[in-house]
Amino acid sequence: MNFQIADFTRLIPEFLILAIAALVLLGDVLTRWSKGKEALAERTGEAIAMTLMGLGLAFVMVLIQGGFFNWVQIGDWKFYNFSIFQNLRTSGLDGSILGGAFVVDPLTHIGRLIFIGAAFVTVVLTGKARPSNNPAEFYALILFATLGMIFMTAGGELIMIYLGVELTSIPLYVLAGYFRRDPVSTEAGAKYYIFGALSSAILLFGMSLLLGLTLMNGQTMNATPTSLSSVKTAIELAFANPEGPSQGVAILGLLFILAGMAYKVAIVPFHAWSPDVYQGAPTSMTAFISTASKTAGFFLIYRVLVTGFDAPSIMGTAAIGTPTSFGGWTSLVAILASVTMLVGNLAALPQTNAKRMLAYSSIAQAGFLMLGLVGTQRDSSISLLMYLIAYTVTNLVAFGILALVEDNVGGTDFSNLNGLGRRSPGLALLLTVAILSLAGIPPLSGFFVKFYVFIAAWQEGAKWLVIFAVSNTVISLYYYLRFLKAVYFAPAETEEPIKVGFGPGIVMTALTLLIFGLGIVPTWLYGVLEQATIRIGAR
Repeated sequence: MNFQIADFTRLIPEFLILAIAALVLLGDVLTRWSKGKEALAERTGEAIAMTLMGLGLAFVMVLIQGGFFNWVQIGDWKFYNFSIFQNLRTSGLDGSILGGAFVVDPLTHIGRLIFIGAAFVTVVLTGKARPSNNPAEFYALILFATLGMIFMTAGGELIMIYLGVELTSIPLYVLAGYFRRDPVSTEAGAKYYIFGALSSAILLFGMSLLLGLTLMNGQTMNATPTSLSSVKTAIELAFANPEGPSQGVAILGLLFILAGMAYKVAIVPFHAWSPDVYQGAPTSMTAFISTASKTAGFFLIYRVLVTGFDAPSIMGTAAIGTPTSFGGWTSLVAILASVTMLVGNLAALPQTNAKRMLAYSSIAQAGFLMLGLVGTQRDSSISLLMYLIAYTVTNLVAFGILALVEDNVGGTDFSNLNGLGRRSPGLALLLTVAILSLAGIPPLSGFFVKFYVFIAAWQEGAKWLVIFAVSNTVISLYYYLRFLKAVYFAPAETEEPIKVGFGPGIVMTALTLLIFGLGIVPTWLYGVLEQATIRIGAR
């Protein structure tokens, strides 16, 4: 895995994030001599400003490298004529570095934008709630977790994937339990760490089985044995010889890898950590964990399955009653999807805490997302990616509003939200849009992406799964409307309005408008997502 100087330009966003994290830590060390509340507020403000500046710069860099805009015109000035923009655009073209360990393609660019954007929103939400006496550590951990999510998405071989998973998980363990004096937060961090360590061990064991499979296969020795392309070749050869032991090793490796990644995205039966962590972690961190972390996990599952396990002999079909028998990993994904939807929705029904209810809702949403994995056709892949984008935006708004409410009233139980529609009509409206989008109400983005993923799964032959998913959508309406009942119809304990800062208000409003935009005009994303699926399918 040789690293050349020319490869540096492909990693400019990652180096920017790393540099900003180092500067945030260094800046806090140099100003730590100051004492008192005013000094702490100043240090926190400096850390926030530097973090937002770095994330914003990295976001713009990804927009340029990914080709999302090729030029900017202000009056008679056309900035695309400058060679620096052309060079940056050229450096972001499809390719790979480190012997294929880090893949630069449209999926990587999309992942970068989502994770950097989610981190930006999370930092804005923490502006009022002072994280601790060491704010630089808090924001540096967010940056390191963002970096790990990008590595998860761009990983083209097993070692890079595992490093990305760990670089994402370890900072999030700390962030979930960051308020050490709060026993609920400490419990959340401990549970997240224990379950995360177990899932990492399971994932690593599955990867070791796949490595052994590739080493058993002489035809993959000319390539990196841990690359996903080598895994794909080894699996195809293993199933070409059903009498040998390689087929069993391939199936066992796939099962362990699926189990390890299922923990990361809270798929049943690997979901037990999710409600406690979501409820106990700081609400702004819950927003980050439930969106960016879950999206990174699904991006990883998608890349691994499509790149390494797309051989028809192991992929199978989720269709029932067709000439092709029900089997392969697609059938396993379909079964997990149905169980995940049902358990998530049923467990959400009796909840009285908003964060816990949204945790079980996120589990159910993971089941809906898995409908995009029951096949590798282009429509299935595009529907999955579009659902992930809409889900990320919607959940950021839902948990973001809860974070703003919690900063003012000190809790996220339904009783804390009673009468929110009268106390703060604007916040209540934004929260309502997010909840209705999660429920799949038109014309919001949640309706379109659910409809699209249902159509894609139907075309793959999984009609029974689509019918089951529609039934679960009806079940989810009960607890979503029950949540809104507390917001609008329950009597409020006080009529005092909830104060929201300018920054969080603008960010939440912009994301809410994006929920409408993705639902009313979803086609503007289609071309970008189509290119991502084409490039991955060609690998």
